[in-house]
Amino acid sequence: MDENGHREIKDDQLHSAESRLRPISPQTVSDQVAEQLRRLIVSGEYKPGDRIPSERDLALRLGVGRPAVREALRELKAQGFLITGRGAQGTTVANLPSPSFAGPLSPLVGKGAERIIELMEVRSAVEIEAAGLAARRATLEDLHKLSILLTDPGDLLPPEEDVAFHAAIAEATHNPLFERVIQEPVDILHDHMAAIFSEYYKAPGGAIALQQQHDAIRRAIRSGDEQKARTAMRRHLDHVVRGLAQLVGTGRVVRLVFVDLDGTLLAGPRHITERAKRTIANVRESGVEIVLVSSRPPREMRSLHQELGLMTPLIACDGALLWNVQAGAGLSHSPVPPDLAAEVVALGRDLGAVANLESDDEWFTDRIGNLERDSVKDYEIFDPNGIGTVDEVLRAGELIDKVFLDVRDLDEEIALAAALSIRGAFESRANVYERTPGIIDVVSADASKAAMAQQLARRMQIPAEQTMAIGDDDSDAPLLLWAGIGVAMGNATPAAKAAADMITSSNFRDGVAEALEQWLLGSKSVGANVSVPKPGLVAE
Repeated sequence: MDENGHREIKDDQLHSAESRLRPISPQTVSDQVAEQLRRLIVSGEYKPGDRIPSERDLALRLGVGRPAVREALRELKAQGFLITGRGAQGTTVANLPSPSFAGPLSPLVGKGAERIIELMEVRSAVEIEAAGLAARRATLEDLHKLSILLTDPGDLLPPEEDVAFHAAIAEATHNPLFERVIQEPVDILHDHMAAIFSEYYKAPGGAIALQQQHDAIRRAIRSGDEQKARTAMRRHLDHVVRGLAQLVGTGRVVRLVFVDLDGTLLAGPRHITERAKRTIANVRESGVEIVLVSSRPPREMRSLHQELGLMTPLIACDGALLWNVQAGAGLSHSPVPPDLAAEVVALGRDLGAVANLESDDEWFTDRIGNLERDSVKDYEIFDPNGIGTVDEVLRAGELIDKVFLDVRDLDEEIALAAALSIRGAFESRANVYERTPGIIDVVSADASKAAMAQQLARRMQIPAEQTMAIGDDDSDAPLLLWAGIGVAMGNATPAAKAAADMITSSNFRDGVAEALEQWLLGSKSVGANVSVPKPGLVAE
């Protein structure tokens, strides 16, 4: 080391490196100077911290003018190969970032099967972005290569073809660093965990799911849709992680399950099957908490909550309200802004609708019609807390969890036009739903089942990876996407199925019990259908 802490180059080392310098022809002199120096740096003959010869010495040895050398050095500094020091320190070789992951990753392998999941997380972080770049940059040759690498439906997916498919996506980024960064974790996984991967490829339905997922990625890249390509890659790698985790016995621990009510847990307006009750009781005994989620207000969820013996809060009003059943109080609200609530009520009335408000589990309405009376009687719905008091509640500044407009008393065509007008006026500023024909729910744009579930999970100090969600509706889709394991019912909407990781049976065939038995209890009751990976991963 010299007095400035830089490694001194011995005469024989200098001679060896400098002997590789060649005289430059007059054409593009500075570029050729830069190229020779760059090769010496990349090859390691000039190492980080080495002081390179001065401009004068380089000019003499290369047989060029100092301006050409100066321009070459400027280019190499701009590219990060060289650093200019002060005074006698001179110009030195920079510490170049290595594109290789093999060094830091290899020591981790062999310290436990759980490392496979950590290594897959590294892959996901890189390959998701690579898929987006491939969608932007892929050439016709790249697309052809991806097509010929797809396995025919029903064929067993060979590990080498799986590796080649991901390598082809990395190559389609046209960024050599992506190729290295992606390839080395893949090689480590397949080299050190070949037996695990062999079992994974042979799992029932595994090859079909992987084929569908690969095709979804290819189609997204072919269409040039960067976001769709990233989403398809994320879903594919998430699916692989879950399968591998089960094989190595380090499956994701689920501590919290969110279960939707209508169309999901309930086989009728208020009916929970005995099998579902028994399964939920067993899940709770195993230490997993269950949270009911619904568009209903808390008072219409309370009896079901008590029937299951739950102690957790309720997520009500489409995620606008987190309700403590024991205390009878709201824990958190995502209310409709007061001005917007007043605007919704005013437009609804102009269109002939009956205006209703939900505020802290209390119902306020303009009036009670025959249909409302029938609902109160037939479905044991509570009577309103106030009739003709909607404007008073608005003026009082109460938190409005939901505004709902009832157009069922209008003629069919008029009601349809009113519903369309309400959607057109507020869908850009709020979440608007019509689950029951003729009743239009309006909640805050910030309110969602997913957002409130995330808030509750944080309160309970449970990460998203340790949660599960089961639902059937469009409003459940963000929740299924957010949860560590998202399960869509067999009767779910296309959006809910597309967001889920797994699809179970319908609500009339105990789909909730089936999913809980399979994922959390590790068993299936006699006659239960086996949940399968969702087929909706194939991009349209």
